[in-house]
Amino acid sequence: MAVLLLAYCFPYSGNLVTAERIRTFLEDDGHRCTRKCTTDFDGCKELWEFIRTNDIKCILAINAYRTGHLLIDCPVPFILVFGGTDLNERTSSPESMDLMTATVNNARFLVCFSMEIKQQALRLWPHVVDKIHIQSQGVCTYASTSTALSDVMTDYRSTDLGSCSCGCTDSLDNSTQVFLLVCGLRPVKDPLYLLQTFSEWHEDDRRVLLVIVGPEMNQDYTRKVKQVISRCTGILLLPPLPQGDLHTLMKHSCCVVNSSLSEGMSGAILEAMALEVPVIARNIAGNAAIITHNETGLLFSTPEWFCSEESCTVLDGNEFHKTID
Repeated sequence: MAVLLLAYCFPYSGNLVTAERIRTFLEDDGHRCTRKCTTDFDGCKELWEFIRTNDIKCILAINAYRTGHLLIDCPVPFILVFGGTDLNERTSSPESMDLMTATVNNARFLVCFSMEIKQQALRLWPHVVDKIHIQSQGVCTYASTSTALSDVMTDYRSTDLGSCSCGCTDSLDNSTQVFLLVCGLRPVKDPLYLLQTFSEWHEDDRRVLLVIVGPEMNQDYTRKVKQVISRCTGILLLPPLPQGDLHTLMKHSCCVVNSSLSEGMSGAILEAMALEVPVIARNIAGNAAIITHNETGLLFSTPEWFCSEESCTVLDGNEFHKTID
């Protein structure tokens, strides 16, 4: 079957990783699957022409808001996969809700990555209960087992904020404790949340580093993040890394961090869990749906607790590590 996978695919974003993983799965199952970004089409008519010329039989769309404007009067059946920002960030806008409601109503099936997302969708659209389904996410990891932390970091330390002004990054070794925050630079991911408190912690313990990796998705917000980091020590900002390098850096980190204001289901958290790397994440509904506090990860509600002795003790404990193996 010829399937169109439609999503907003910003380079190196979690959305792109998810879309590509689904595309690969469908092709391995014998379908002809074409992935297209929503920005590839100026409007519905361009999409309809693409459907006609490529003999597309159905569409798999990710994110009700991002894809909704293209799916109005769609000539082929489509399945809608809820993302994160559609349910968490767009429902307060009447115009966005009107668009998403029309998209939800016209979808043949609706897919959620977790029970929490399903319940959230049903609170908004209770009449769709018969066509909404849960399909948990899967992840693929590509970490190298031989590369040292210094080798991974060296290729990227020449970037503007890829080394620390205090000199602690000049000799990275096994004592370095990397806290890895994987996120696109945009307000909903809130990387600013931890910076000041973590930098103060680094002043007391030069072994700890907060390494932020991700694409610049919002230019105004990116400038703000860079300005803050330039005044801090212990904080590095790296560009997006190829999946193999990113997963290798995860393996060399003491934990993977999530500081988002909202999440659907964080791919970086799932990848860290698959790699048996501890996770410490902000206590929000999307994170709490996949992390059991003190068992499969840590949930924090303040920057001060994140940098506390209590959280570090748990991360260092053998019993905690056994629960994620």
